[in-house]
Amino acid sequence: MTNRKPSLTGFQKESNGELWLWDDLPQLHMEAGYKVEALLHYERSAYQEISIVETKGFGRMFVLDGTPQVTTKDGFVYNEMITHIPMVTHPAPRRIAMIGGGDCGPASVAMKYDTVEQVEVVEIDERVIEVCKVWMPNAAAVASDNRVQMTYADGYRWIQGRKKAFDVLLIDRSDPYGPAVSLYKPAFYQYVHDSLTNDGVVVIQSGSPCYNGNSLRNTVRSLKRIFPIVRTYLCCIPSFPGGIWSFTLASKQYDPLIADLSRLRTEDAKYMTPELLRSCFVLPRYVQDLLSE
Repeated sequence: MTNRKPSLTGFQKESNGELWLWDDLPQLHMEAGYKVEALLHYERSAYQEISIVETKGFGRMFVLDGTPQVTTKDGFVYNEMITHIPMVTHPAPRRIAMIGGGDCGPASVAMKYDTVEQVEVVEIDERVIEVCKVWMPNAAAVASDNRVQMTYADGYRWIQGRKKAFDVLLIDRSDPYGPAVSLYKPAFYQYVHDSLTNDGVVVIQSGSPCYNGNSLRNTVRSLKRIFPIVRTYLCCIPSFPGGIWSFTLASKQYDPLIADLSRLRTEDAKYMTPELLRSCFVLPRYVQDLLSE
């Protein structure tokens, strides 16, 4: 490997002309590299660096501040796992909101449920959605649906003004730095609780149990102080460093383990099945130990 010099965050052209995106993981003392066939779009918005690249291994990739967010090859895993489980846990979700998710992948899954009347996508950076409309597969179609409302706001401030407004809330937050850092504050979880209806459900992406263990543990602890039902579940996302990823569901009334799976809308799903939904809550011993510390 050649010595890399700083350029666009995370990107480096090697001496042989190859372009790579390097995701630095100081917690693991390593980097994950993605070979880039083409840099399709790059800009600095008011909040962050936004890139769209065509990668050799994972197809088209949406990148923020040099950190991969979603790819066309395996993005369906994240989208289905953050969305189907809360949507089937609540028996009749009508009003849905999500913080983050500017590529609109989770919103596209939520809209498969017939009870849905409104999906509000809250994204701090308008340019994220505008770029994804051009380059990513879900955003343009979702944004044109009359059930969808795009709100450009800081999610931490936005949620403070919502009281008992949503049946299902999806928190598609990025890593705990930059614009997303406030979404990890203890007060945020109380605002989440207050924004939900009396039988509301929330799912929060809670990071890798391999190298974001503290974040996962703190998320679960914070939610357990407020919600009577809190369950963490796992999936495998190949493009994410370490592969394993966690989500944590919190509910005021409904337990996903006894949800009516006849409502699960997986006709065109690539990852989710009824059997997988049940099994994803079975945690490896090391994750159980992490959460019991």
